[in-house]
Amino acid sequence: MMPVGETLLGQIRAVYLGRATDEEILKRKVASGGAVTAMLTYALEKDIIDGVVTAKRTKGLEGEAVVARTKEELLETAGNRWSIVPFAARIKAKIEEEDLKRVAVVCLPCQAQFFGQMRDFPILETDFGNRIKYIVSLFCMGTFAFEAFLNYLRVKYGVRAEEIEDIKLSGDFLEIHRETGVLAIPLKEAFSYLQTGCLVCSDYTGVWSDVSAGFVESEPGWTVLITRNQRGEELVRGAEREGYLELRDGSHVLGDVLKGAREKLARAQKNMAQLL
Repeated sequence: MMPVGETLLGQIRAVYLGRATDEEILKRKVASGGAVTAMLTYALEKDIIDGVVTAKRTKGLEGEAVVARTKEELLETAGNRWSIVPFAARIKAKIEEEDLKRVAVVCLPCQAQFFGQMRDFPILETDFGNRIKYIVSLFCMGTFAFEAFLNYLRVKYGVRAEEIEDIKLSGDFLEIHRETGVLAIPLKEAFSYLQTGCLVCSDYTGVWSDVSAGFVESEPGWTVLITRNQRGEELVRGAEREGYLELRDGSHVLGDVLKGAREKLARAQKNMAQLL
């Protein structure tokens, strides 16, 4: 695969709206329709892969790289991530520790590029790309500089890290979910605390992945799935065929996805111009 696309969204094979058929997945803490959890559950239960390496929130915004081998373990990792986990540094150790030979990786676009290049163009004997079967990238507008963002929440809004149960996007606001209620912060204000590297990143969907997944405001309860190659297409359609996933044509939401991609590109170009 040569994942160099003709458009800002990269190489596209098909666009779907997906939703888990499992009620347990739907009712748990999932960002949209639970499609990523559903299709990876399918891959695990049908013995197509032997593990999923993904990030799990521990407390506040902190997270860690974990290996999920069952639906229950996958459910524990479901939901948005707004802090970056030292994924690449941990995945090799995880693969070797647990003797994984067919792995699915759920990651951010920057991480998908790293894993995709290593899998498609291995150059070192220590590369482990041959063990990565699927790369699933989540749509991403950036991750927060951990300490600075938590300090901002504490000083301006009185929110302590241990209070945060979830963080979600809603229109032009970032929702901080706590047991005591939901605090809506203007995105423009919160984005001042993004990681420096995220400010110059132009990849919104993860063009090096096999499947990109995210959501759009116009289709609540559904996950947007972009397949980029035969490998990704087989994963998505296999999950549908075996009853794990409900699919609809999603071509009509491509404009919404492209809007997010253009906004991220414009931000990167603006910040790069200031740096040069």
